[in-house]
Amino acid sequence: MFIGVAVIAAVGMLISAKDTYLKLLNTVALVFITLSGGWTIRQTLIHGSYESGMLYWDALSALLLSVIIMIAVYVILFSLGYMEREVGEKKLPRTSLKWYYFWIWVFIATMLLVVSTPNLGIIWVGIEGTTLATTLLVGFYRNKKAIEAAWKYVILCTVGISFALLGTMLLFAAAAPHLGQSLTALDWRMLPQVAHQLDSSLVRLGVLFTMVGYGAKVGFVPMHAWLPDAHSQAPSPVSALLSAVLLNCALYAILRWYTLGRLTTLGPDFVGNILMGFGFLSLALMVGFILLQKDIKRLLAYSSVEHMGILALGFGLGTQEAVWGASLHLLLHALTKANLFVIIGNLVQKTGTRQIPRMRGIFNVWPFTGMIMILGLLGITGTPPFGTFRSELNILSGLYKTGHPLLGFSTILFLTVIFAGFLYHFLQMLFGKARGRYQGGESISTLALAVPLLVVLFLGLFIPQSLNQALNQVVKVILGGV
Repeated sequence: MFIGVAVIAAVGMLISAKDTYLKLLNTVALVFITLSGGWTIRQTLIHGSYESGMLYWDALSALLLSVIIMIAVYVILFSLGYMEREVGEKKLPRTSLKWYYFWIWVFIATMLLVVSTPNLGIIWVGIEGTTLATTLLVGFYRNKKAIEAAWKYVILCTVGISFALLGTMLLFAAAAPHLGQSLTALDWRMLPQVAHQLDSSLVRLGVLFTMVGYGAKVGFVPMHAWLPDAHSQAPSPVSALLSAVLLNCALYAILRWYTLGRLTTLGPDFVGNILMGFGFLSLALMVGFILLQKDIKRLLAYSSVEHMGILALGFGLGTQEAVWGASLHLLLHALTKANLFVIIGNLVQKTGTRQIPRMRGIFNVWPFTGMIMILGLLGITGTPPFGTFRSELNILSGLYKTGHPLLGFSTILFLTVIFAGFLYHFLQMLFGKARGRYQGGESISTLALAVPLLVVLFLGLFIPQSLNQALNQVVKVILGGV
C-alpha cells in the first residue's frame, strides 16, 4: 500500500506549487506511509515474515523499511520550510517546487520497492529507478557544478548498475535449470533451496559483478567518486536522503547476494572477504579526505563512505556479534547522518557558504544549532555514550574474536584519526569570532531537528528488548537465509 501512496503522492505534487497545497499533500502522504509501513513492519516482526500479493518482507526488509519511512518523514518535513526559503531567496522559481517533491516521492517509491520485493531482478529495477530519480534531484539547481555532479553521478552509477545487471543475468543462468525459466529463478526465498546445486563458476562471477555494481551505488572505494560531488551539489534534504537511505538500499541489495553466496559451494569466506576488503579500503582511504576537507557537505559525504566501510566490515565478518552491531549501526548512521545534513543545510542556508574556514562563531550566533552540531559530532564519530559507539564496539569486538587483531587495530586507529579530524573541523566552526554579517537569533523550534540524535543517544544507553529481538531476527536472515 505504501508504494502506491508514494506514487499517488508524486503525481499529486504536479497539480500545484502553492505552499499550502504542498504542505497539506506531503503531510497526508507521510501519515499514510507511516501507518501502512508501521503495520507492515509490525506484522513482519510478529510472524517472522509477511506477504501481500507479489510483495514480501522479512526482518531485514523491515529494518530497511523502518529507515526509509523515518528518514522520509524527517527530511520531507524539513524540506517544507527549507525549500520555501530557497524560493524566497530567489535561488529557485516557485514552479520548480512541484517537480522537487515529485522526484522526491518517486525516489521514495523506488526505494520502497527495493525492500519490498523477494526478487533479485526486481531489486535491480528498483535500484536503477533510484538512479533515474536522484539524478534530476542532484542537478536540481541547474547551475554548472550541479549539472556536472548529476552527469558524473548518472554515468558512474549506470556503469555500476550495468555490472549488477550482468551479475543478475549470470545468476539466472545458474538457477534456471533448477527453478525454471521464470521470475522464480531470481526469488531469494527459493534460491537457498538449490544453492548447492548452482554452477559455482557462474555464481562466483555473478557475485563479483554484483558486488562491484551495487558497490558503486553504496559508495565503496574505489567506485565512490560520484558521491562527494552529488552530496555537495544536491539540495540538503536530498543529500540527507542519499546518504541515510539510498546507500543503505544499495547495501541491502548486496546483503541479499551475500546471504545467497554463503549458502552456495563458494562458502561464507568468499563473499565475506570481498565485502571486508571493500570495507577496509573505504575506511582507510577516507581518513585523508576527512582531515583535509574544506567543504562541510563534502566532509559529510566522505563520512558516509567511511561508515559504509564500517558496515561492510561488520557484515562481511559474518559473526552474530558483528552482524548484530552492523545492523544496529545501519539504523544509527542513517539517523545521525540525516540529522547532520539537515542541520548543516540549515547553516549553509544562513551563512551562504559551505566552506569550513569561512564559518566561525556559530555557537555565539546560533546556540541551538551549535548544540545540535555538538551532538552530531559525538554521534557520527561513535563517541560514548551514543549508540554508534555501541554498534562499532560490537564490530571491533568481532574482529578481535575471529583472529583479525591487525585489522581491528587499524580500524581503531583510523576511527581515532577521523574523530580528531571531525573535532578539529567542528570546533573551528562552533567557536571563535563570527566572520561575515550573520543575522543572530533562532527559534527554539530548531531543537526539534535534534530528535534523531536523541534517539541515537538513547540507544547508546539502553536497547529495548523489542529492538534487540528485531535485530536478532535480522542476524538470522543474513547468516542463516530465510
